[in-house]
Amino acid sequence: MNKKWQISALQAAMLVAGAVSLTGHALAVTFFIQAGGRDSWMAGLVAMPIAAVAVWSMIRLSQFHPGQSLVEYLPRVLGYAGYPVAGLYLIYYLTTVVFTLRMTTDWMVDSILMQTPSWVLGLTYMLAVLYCAWMGLDAVARVNQFTLPLLTGLGMLVSLGTAQAKDYSLLTPLFEFGVGPVLSTTFLGLGYFGEMSVLMMITGHVFPPERKRMLKYSLLALLYVVITMTGPLAGSIATLGYRVAEQMPYPTFTHWMMVSLARFFERTDLLAVHQWLAGAYVRLALFLLVAVRGATQLFGLRRATGSPLLIGIGLLTVIGAELLFPNKPFFDEFIRSVYLPAGAMLGVFVPPVLLTVAWARRRHRTGQEVGRHGA
Repeated sequence: MNKKWQISALQAAMLVAGAVSLTGHALAVTFFIQAGGRDSWMAGLVAMPIAAVAVWSMIRLSQFHPGQSLVEYLPRVLGYAGYPVAGLYLIYYLTTVVFTLRMTTDWMVDSILMQTPSWVLGLTYMLAVLYCAWMGLDAVARVNQFTLPLLTGLGMLVSLGTAQAKDYSLLTPLFEFGVGPVLSTTFLGLGYFGEMSVLMMITGHVFPPERKRMLKYSLLALLYVVITMTGPLAGSIATLGYRVAEQMPYPTFTHWMMVSLARFFERTDLLAVHQWLAGAYVRLALFLLVAVRGATQLFGLRRATGSPLLIGIGLLTVIGAELLFPNKPFFDEFIRSVYLPAGAMLGVFVPPVLLTVAWARRRHRTGQEVGRHGA
């Protein structure tokens, strides 16, 4: 196996935790509050058991097919139907790249660089992402090992810095409008957890002696993702009230405006810029890398083809981020009505089905072998 793609179990879990948590922490807070109102902060807790079953299924599938990615073992599980299903996953991962890049450039234009064309920001940022992705999965994992603890610390800083502004009575009464708001937000939350399906693309690159630790670390990554979803949702509602928060495009960014570190450091929102860009950097590099690697596996291309393909697809995502979404309302509706439901389907509901089919096929083959030996 290429050393540029070998990572430890802890690195794999940290990669998923860092790449996925950005959606719940920064990108989709408004969507969740609009769907669930005051009760939206409970969605992650309600969805967690379902997501845990999906994560367990992903790890078991990788144990059935050691050293292989989702794209490689899907045809063995589903036969010829595995090829189009693998294609759907790759489209989903590329969509994640386009959506993240567009949301990041929109945020930069809206918040800090109002006069800069978004395509300039997108192209510059993608070139930096491509440099990291070019170096392989190991390089992305090492960058994430540095950024994830730092971003976690910054998140704790802003949470403590806004503690006096929070009124947790705004989180009650619970279920004022019944269970409907919680259920609708839970479904969106499942779409968010669906991004953890990237585990099925990288678990095969974990060092063989460490693969037995993947389930434990993956469940810890899920717990991290739930916390980084629940915290910003509850914090935004407790600080702003859900009526105000649902009208704001970036409620969590507003929290940084309330924090100052003595008189000499009052513009702490600059730390939010680092927090967002560093989180999006790892996220873009990981999903772009697995999408391109999966494409070479699906179409039987040589590994050497992956490098120019990586650059080409990376640059195309910049164009896609600019052209596919003509305006922000259209973009928001796409995320809410297409991207998150697709994530729930591919990342939460499909893996247990795949595991069931793989288990049935495994038992059938075992039964045939026992029959032949008995004969």
